[in-house]
Amino acid sequence: MKNAIDALHRIGMAAQTTNNKGEVVLCIHGWLDNSNSFTPMLDKASDSYQWVSIDLKGHGKSQWRSADAHYYFVDYVYDLLNILDVLELERCHLVGHSMGAMICGLFSSLYPQRVKSLTMIEGFGLVCTPEQEVKQQILQAFEQRQASDKFKKRLYANFATLVNARSKAGGLNQKDAALLMQRNSQQVEGGFYLTIDPRLKTASAMRFSLAHAKAVLEEVVTPSLLIVSEKGYDFVKDNCGQFMDGFKQIRVEEVSGGHHCHMDNPQECISLIEQHLNRNTLT
Repeated sequence: MKNAIDALHRIGMAAQTTNNKGEVVLCIHGWLDNSNSFTPMLDKASDSYQWVSIDLKGHGKSQWRSADAHYYFVDYVYDLLNILDVLELERCHLVGHSMGAMICGLFSSLYPQRVKSLTMIEGFGLVCTPEQEVKQQILQAFEQRQASDKFKKRLYANFATLVNARSKAGGLNQKDAALLMQRNSQQVEGGFYLTIDPRLKTASAMRFSLAHAKAVLEEVVTPSLLIVSEKGYDFVKDNCGQFMDGFKQIRVEEVSGGHHCHMDNPQECISLIEQHLNRNTLT
């Protein structure tokens, strides 16, 4: 989209765009990733759509939340609403991976009139806390907020060290880990710093209970595609049993690869997504 980067900069968000014609597809990445996670897939995309890959707040090149703020899941959903508004999009397609998929799923439930189609990659439903564990969840979050030293920036001696750490933490190959770290790091004297906000690693002080999550994801009428991977997270498949009934027009496809299957297996993922987009454009 023309001027999309400048428009998003006004609300403290960074993005990458591909192509300037066709309907708009917003891509929302997962926790501790960034918009580069969609690069392998979009390198294989057709030029029929305008792809806008977002860096969520606290990730990549986007701004961190203010010093007195924290990273609540629902605020990312509100950020997505602001993105559509600042880009002057009445409706668009949404593609999300992992946490980004859950953001897009909840947004589609809240604002079905703004979403033409929904694609969720290795993310479905919501992360829930049992009601009897809510008190402990809050205590853990507050304890971590007070232990601020734990979340100070760490200096990595070189880029390779940083890539190795990301590869081991996320089950990524070296190439994909390096691609993510190119946008999540900054070179300084003596090494490299992560540019992601350290507060992202603190526990959330509040999550939905399962009952609340099911209620808010009832009657999702947006045409939806869920892509799961053979070696993906069990959490995603478990959530299918909990939340599938709430999605009234959904197709599920399994692909090879791990949790980052859109990076492991970009051709199969983009083919499924474009089939989904084209089907809903024609109907």
